[in-house]
Amino acid sequence: MTSSADHGTDARLTSLEGKVVDSHAHVYPARYLDELERIGVSPDSTKIARNMRASNEDEDMAARLRMMDDAGVDVQVLSVTPQLPAVDDADDAAAACRMANDIYRQIIEDHPDRFIAYGAIPFEHPDKALEEIAYCLDELGFVGIAVNAVLDDPAAAVTDERYRPIFEELNRRGSILYFHPTGQSAHCRPMADHGLAWVNGAPVEDGIVTLQLLKADYPRTYPDLRFHLAHLGGDVPFLSQRLEDNYEDWGSFPASPNEMLRTMWFDAANFTGASLRLSAEILDPRKILVGSDYPYFQDEKYTRAVTYIRDAGLPDDTTAAILSGNAQRLYDSSLRRER
Repeated sequence: MTSSADHGTDARLTSLEGKVVDSHAHVYPARYLDELERIGVSPDSTKIARNMRASNEDEDMAARLRMMDDAGVDVQVLSVTPQLPAVDDADDAAAACRMANDIYRQIIEDHPDRFIAYGAIPFEHPDKALEEIAYCLDELGFVGIAVNAVLDDPAAAVTDERYRPIFEELNRRGSILYFHPTGQSAHCRPMADHGLAWVNGAPVEDGIVTLQLLKADYPRTYPDLRFHLAHLGGDVPFLSQRLEDNYEDWGSFPASPNEMLRTMWFDAANFTGASLRLSAEILDPRKILVGSDYPYFQDEKYTRAVTYIRDAGLPDDTTAAILSGNAQRLYDSSLRRER
């Protein structure tokens, strides 16, 4: 396993060969959260990201690296989701994303052998989002882009026509687009009113955005864009036969859902062996990745993100692929881009 020491920018990763990669982790810098609140994001949204060893301060980063070492994790893939600037002012949203991306760049420069990143973009403002995509991928060398699964407007979806330029550009680049739940209970009052935003709302949001992508035929429309969905896609693997029956009998999807799901990538931030075994049967096991959801699971529960995969009873080659090989296939081409 690699050392957590700072080796300088010359040690920036160019390959993940043989490394255990946690594809689902977050850093929430305090000054970035302050900026979100300043530009109009509700403190009710940002408070869940504060005071939980999730910042970029030295003490918090030291605790993070210790947990990675204890779990045998070599590399984390960082994203600032769901703490994205969903505000009306395009300039404010773009500036906040730039702040987050520059902080992440510094984290990678300080620990070049331990972290890679998905960039933040102001998704609701496509023109600004395109500018930030270029900055993240061309200037910072990030491996992809991360966005929220559910938008602030209950009537809007990520697959709405106005957002197509974002998908088109990422497809042109052959990039990765990561979707993470927002904690908005999928705009469902029975969940929100009963404190179920993260208990049930988050995996429901995972499932909604996965199905929206299938319904809009995005896996076929954007074949060079690699979609990464959090938490094993929520309830989608459990519903696979229902989805396929609705396609065959009612034309509910433009293509076989089960076939299209096998073109997409999913992280295993679920932590139940039975769920992972089901997902490895329904999804493509060569496209399942380790995911911890750090900082929401720490210490022994951080280690569990790795050990539960080893203990799930999958074939040895599948287990090895989920822990390391799949991430290498997904990320190495991005890491090796000329910068």
